[in-house]
Amino acid sequence: MGLKKSIRNLIVGENKYIESYGEFKQVMLSGHFALIGIFLCMMYMLFDLALGIHGNIPVFTSAIFLLGLSLIIHRQGDHCLANYFLLPTINITLYLIAASESPNTGAFIFFIVNSIAAFAVFSYKQRLISILFAVFTYVLFVLAYFVDFSILPERTYNEETLVFFVVLNFTAALPASVMAVYLLISLNHHNALQLIENNNLLSKTNTELDRFVYSTSHDLRAPLTSVMGLINITERSQNQEDINKYLGMMKDRVYSLDRFIKDITDYSRNNRLEIKKEKVHLAALAREVWESLKFSPEAENITFQVEIPEDLSIETDKNRLQVVIGNLISNAVRYHDTRKKEQYIRLHYQVSGRVFCIKVEDNGQGIAQEYHTKIFDMFYRANENSKGSGLGLYIVKEALMKLSGSIQLDSTLGVGTVITVKLPQQMHVQEFAHSRPRQIQN
Repeated sequence: MGLKKSIRNLIVGENKYIESYGEFKQVMLSGHFALIGIFLCMMYMLFDLALGIHGNIPVFTSAIFLLGLSLIIHRQGDHCLANYFLLPTINITLYLIAASESPNTGAFIFFIVNSIAAFAVFSYKQRLISILFAVFTYVLFVLAYFVDFSILPERTYNEETLVFFVVLNFTAALPASVMAVYLLISLNHHNALQLIENNNLLSKTNTELDRFVYSTSHDLRAPLTSVMGLINITERSQNQEDINKYLGMMKDRVYSLDRFIKDITDYSRNNRLEIKKEKVHLAALAREVWESLKFSPEAENITFQVEIPEDLSIETDKNRLQVVIGNLISNAVRYHDTRKKEQYIRLHYQVSGRVFCIKVEDNGQGIAQEYHTKIFDMFYRANENSKGSGLGLYIVKEALMKLSGSIQLDSTLGVGTVITVKLPQQMHVQEFAHSRPRQIQN
């Protein structure tokens, strides 16, 4: 792995990344071709020096320089320009060598490799360039073997030297050809897997869309229908206490509708927006969420504990994490147990290797075991008296999938619930060994 990483850093550059899988593979292949070309030029140059032949040294040094320049251009990120240096350099150098020596050295093999390389290092959109390079390679092959002309002085080798060059050229050409063909096969396999994944995602989306349309039409109309009925009753009532009661019921239905619309908005934003990572201070985010919930009637008498250091932060998408934490705390508030004297919601954390865990713990109503595998489904309500949309925990799961995270439920009916959010993370913190939990109580 050390050698592989070193070659990767040499070609692409250290701490530089290429988002496209196909482009990264093509860049790496192009870089490998450049390294193989540099190796062969050095071998030819050393062999000629050993034989006292100095006329070819400028050709080999120029080729090594241009191939090295293509690697530098790759590191700068202009991969197409790097290939414009790579392929002509290899082709022209090969022509000069092949035209000045016996065909029995096996150098002609590289004309085939160069033709394959022309199609491997360029994308499908650049296929015309690939065809032109392949034609250029064929023309050079014809000139080298059917035209009695050589720019370089002709070289003659004995039988042992010819065998050496055949072995050398074949040993270099075979892996180069295999790498090019393997790249094409791996890209085809990668695209096939992506197609399967996209088809599965499309099927999932279609299923969810059917449920979404059905459930939203019902959940959007139900509060409105209820409000319209309460308005009719209120208009006929003369008792102020009854009117106040009906107005309170209307307010409750409007709040329910508002929460449902917010859930739909969160669902849409999670599917549509790209991930934007930034440094997020968890304690401050948790308090921000609590500030928006603590004045609701359901949050009365609940103690909110944040056992997370003030200076602890993680790199993640703040909006999505806020949706996750907000939904989990909101659920803990909504399903608290009023029969218990000391009601609490506690946030704490745990680190395991490169996995950062956020735990949301409460001593609320709890969830029966038979519902544990269903509560993260779209529009599922485990509680018949639930005022929620049934989207909250589903959105949490979907948001965490976008963040490459996961969620785990541990709940006992009548005792309480612990929900663990796991994120792949490198956390940032100064000193938190002696951090004390903060309690916020209404």
